[in-house]
Amino acid sequence: MAAALDLLLIGWLLQSALCGQFEVTVPETIQVLRGSCVTIPCSFDIENNYESNLDNTCKAIWKNDQDTVVFDSSAPQQNTIKGELTGDLTRKDCTTTLNNMQPEHSKKYFFRLECNNALKYSFLEQKLEIAIKDGPPRLTLTPSTLKVKEGTSVKVTCSAPAPCLSHPPTLTWTPSLGDIDETLQENQDKTKFKTSVLTFTASHLHHRQEISCTAVYNKQDGSTESSVTTRLTADILCALCGQFEVTVPETIEVLRGSCVTIPCSFDIENNYESNLDNTCKAIWKNDQDTVVFDSSAPQQNTIKGELTGDLTRKDCTTTLNNMQPEHSKKYFFRLECNNALKYSFLKQKLEIAIKDGPPRLTLTPSTLEVKEGTSVKVTCSAPAPCLSHPPTLTWTPSLGDIDETLQENQDKTKFKTSVLTFTASHLHHRQEISCTAVYNKEDGSTESSVSPIDISCALCEPFEVTVPETIEVLRGSCVTIPCCFDIENNYESNLDNTCKAIWKNDQDTVVFDSSAPQQNTIKGELTGDLKRKDCTTTLNNMQPEHSKKYFFRLECNNALKYSFLKQKLEIAIKDGPPRPTLTPSTLKVKEGTSVNVTCSAPAPCLSHPPTLTWTPSLGDIDETLQENQDKTKFKTSVLTFTASHLHHRQEISCTAVYNKQDGSTESSVTTRLTADISFAPQILPSSDCTKTKTASQFNCSCETSGNPSPTLQWYLDGLHVNHSDKIAVSNEFLNDTSLRSFITVSQPNLSTLLCCSSNSLGSATQRFYVYILQLQTSAEGQDPSYVYGL
Repeated sequence: MAAALDLLLIGWLLQSALCGQFEVTVPETIQVLRGSCVTIPCSFDIENNYESNLDNTCKAIWKNDQDTVVFDSSAPQQNTIKGELTGDLTRKDCTTTLNNMQPEHSKKYFFRLECNNALKYSFLEQKLEIAIKDGPPRLTLTPSTLKVKEGTSVKVTCSAPAPCLSHPPTLTWTPSLGDIDETLQENQDKTKFKTSVLTFTASHLHHRQEISCTAVYNKQDGSTESSVTTRLTADILCALCGQFEVTVPETIEVLRGSCVTIPCSFDIENNYESNLDNTCKAIWKNDQDTVVFDSSAPQQNTIKGELTGDLTRKDCTTTLNNMQPEHSKKYFFRLECNNALKYSFLKQKLEIAIKDGPPRLTLTPSTLEVKEGTSVKVTCSAPAPCLSHPPTLTWTPSLGDIDETLQENQDKTKFKTSVLTFTASHLHHRQEISCTAVYNKEDGSTESSVSPIDISCALCEPFEVTVPETIEVLRGSCVTIPCCFDIENNYESNLDNTCKAIWKNDQDTVVFDSSAPQQNTIKGELTGDLKRKDCTTTLNNMQPEHSKKYFFRLECNNALKYSFLKQKLEIAIKDGPPRPTLTPSTLKVKEGTSVNVTCSAPAPCLSHPPTLTWTPSLGDIDETLQENQDKTKFKTSVLTFTASHLHHRQEISCTAVYNKQDGSTESSVTTRLTADISFAPQILPSSDCTKTKTASQFNCSCETSGNPSPTLQWYLDGLHVNHSDKIAVSNEFLNDTSLRSFITVSQPNLSTLLCCSSNSLGSATQRFYVYILQLQTSAEGQDPSYVYGL
């Protein structure tokens, strides 16, 4: 016992002796994602007699193993690697963040302390190795396997390194089965890692379920990298796991005309396990016990679809296509194998509800009130019942980075999420953000669902102006400058009727003064209300010499006078008008489909917006004046028509006519859009039969048009005929949608001739009646000729 105490005392004395030495504590190695930052945890100690030298003159220097300075805290803008000293050297904390790390920064580094006195020391004994990686680090799941009893409270921990403290990873669980608790923790070497703990109660519904954790790392250029763990499969020991049980959602809502993917898994009694083989098939019946889908005969089903699961793995996931209102019913699953295993899972039924419109979206949060400078995340979620046609999510306006994922509910149905991340600014105050989900039906048409949210921003009081960065203007036309501003709160009372709007170019020359409109270099008009912080202005008859940058100045007959120099507007004068755009740029639809084609053209001059015309005008036209994110306007014209075979290969164009202020006009025409219309075949009027000079044969031709390209067949008196010694048949393609067929029949009798054309969309027929009217012989005894009635 005495010996043990002696050893402990010696160890304590050794430790105390080192506390007055030059020592630094940094990690041995840190792995960093290319393009991200790294926060180096760093602390140091110095000899006791230098303690008084630690003062505000001290600076932190980092050198690489070639003894080259890469970071100096006293000159942050001149560093090879930009960064920031976040520690306090007077407290012996040298923690430093280095930004935008690149592959060439993969080196060893050491810390040097320099003060404007006798304290200068390079800590060479302990070096840090920084390793730059192209991909993010792998995550860890704890536990790595999960085998628990049903009813047990389960905790699964996902851990991800967080080398960049200003951009720690975002962790998400798929599926999200319960409560989630996130923390930022510290390793022994002071590096950080993010943990997310998922807590849920184990259920037989989780048996064989895959649980995964995804980490999204944000780079400093705004892009992201994702890292997904090896998946963990839950093994739930439960009383029901050896019974005949099926797991399907209780209800799925489906957009009319779309498909539905039914997540489905089942279990069977243990003594039937060996019967699960490749002979098994999936059957779905409605609540009238009628079979609507049989995976062994997909073409004969009432509802077409596909078994996407693997029955030998107890996965009965099925996709049913083109769901219609009459399919709104309850359904149950039946398993049939070519052996003793046949079972209808009647206890758990699925209700499919067919809706005329798309489902509502969810915005989280539903309201947004934040301080300026706050990083904001808004999540838009949309159900995705049809996995082959998930919704497309778009944000209006798109204020920042967008990250999309397909996620899973607890009942295995899917939903699409889009996360918009941006930094709140006073420019966003009172701005409406909306998320739009576009659902594609299987006939090619779409349905949209929109959900808006308003931003309310606190501390929105600095001097700021909002104008577009650039506006392109047609020479000789006017330009309407959308403009609004904000001022410090203590100047609010100075906004009165004495205020005027002034626009200056980048040579600081006044070109417009709202108080003296006739004396301006550029004539125009203030159309906004300065008391409402609206400085919208229209400038007339813009010429090439007006291609410059401009800024707004506010002047009132009181203390309020301010030039908004931070945000300038560039006006670019163009000799020709801008080209309109067509959406969609290509058009491929079935005949009978309702089609919307949108033509958009910039409208920089609100008093003379462009006139949009369609060639040809195929249907209804709806025109509106809309607004871009920067408040500039554009004209849209939506052409709505029902697609017909007559439109196939037809060119559709939109022409924008811009009126100048001298009364002349300029026109701009879009790139033409050619319609590709799928339609069932038609027999064309050019089809006919012709007589011959002898009685030995007659000739008929049949011409058809369809898309896809149709086929032609001949039937004589109800029998299909091919080329033979008495009947000659030949075909020629006129183009990719038209076909002509010729038939010659020898020794004609009273006959009914039928021409039949077909493609994947339908068929058409034309009947010809062929008979001999009269046999004529000439007086000169020449060959007889026959007259035919057709």
